[in-house]
Amino acid sequence: MSIATRVARPGDLTAALEVWRRANAARGKTPGPDRVARVQAKLADPAALVVVAERAGELVGMAAAESGREEDGAGGVVPGLCHISMVFVRPDHWGNRIGELLVDAVRKEALRQGHTSLQLWTGEGNHRALRLYDRTGFRPSGRTGQLSTGERIVHLTRSL
Repeated sequence: MSIATRVARPGDLTAALEVWRRANAARGKTPGPDRVARVQAKLADPAALVVVAERAGELVGMAAAESGREEDGAGGVVPGLCHISMVFVRPDHWGNRIGELLVDAVRKEALRQGHTSLQLWTGEGNHRALRLYDRTGFRPSGRTGQLSTGERIVHLTRSL
């Protein structure tokens, strides 16, 4: 059965949140209520670009992006820059290249909206994500950081 991607509709947001929740739990990162509320608000933000992957009428993946901002999100909007903040696939569909379809759907929609480049941060030890982003044309910018949890993160970019 084939996978279709599309821009999310308001009725998709609960299922998209559930994809995010399941994928995090499968990675041993079960989110608390505060984190769930923040992600729910991010997905519902009218300025957010949310795409979903659907198989047989069921959401199996989601990705979210927004305009890139200076100072790692704290500053003003950077013209042409789209920041991917989330790419998640339901664990029972991992390994089916759905992540690639989602990233490509974000890329196409970002281009349609006038963006010229994409950026994201991901865990230095998240090898599954690093392989996905490499396959979809992202390259390390050389910037690294560390989350409050101590997890090391890397910054990746690509042109559209």
